[in-house]
Amino acid sequence: MFTYQGDGDLACIGTCETIHALNRGENIVIIFVNNAIYGMTGGQMAPTTLLGQKTSTCPYGRDPKLHGYPLKMADIAAGLEGTCYVTRQSVESVASILKAKKALKKAFQASMDGKGSSLVEFVSTCNSGWKLTPSKANEWMKENMFPFYPKGDLKDTISPTPNPSRGGEGSI
Repeated sequence: MFTYQGDGDLACIGTCETIHALNRGENIVIIFVNNAIYGMTGGQMAPTTLLGQKTSTCPYGRDPKLHGYPLKMADIAAGLEGTCYVTRQSVESVASILKAKKALKKAFQASMDGKGSSLVEFVSTCNSGWKLTPSKANEWMKENMFPFYPKGDLKDTISPTPNPSRGGEGSI
């Protein structure tokens, strides 16, 4: 079983259901696309919009005193008992695409093996909402989103712990 959700759906409209499904350890893979904006409905501020990031509903940039702080949903999910695998990936380069494919495969295998819940976050661009060309959006994402939403595994209870004396594999 899997879901595919944007940041507005997962981090706002469906937060309660998402958190409880993950915490119950349901054998589900949640694919979470985080572009830090409501890209399909006019570019409004999302729960994941970065501090200072301008949107149609906060044209002067997200201010924590007025709008609160961005939600790091993968970090929240990693702290839940029911999750077995939580990772944050992107697809801005061939190397990133290969890591993302490996992460998705791992999450789906965990679900099929009955290991619990997985959340695979994809930090993504939104050229229309950000009003940037695709190449400029990729650069903006690398410079602004990756420092706040760093890529990599946040939780992995399904992989064996690497044994340095045996040359074991680490996380993705």
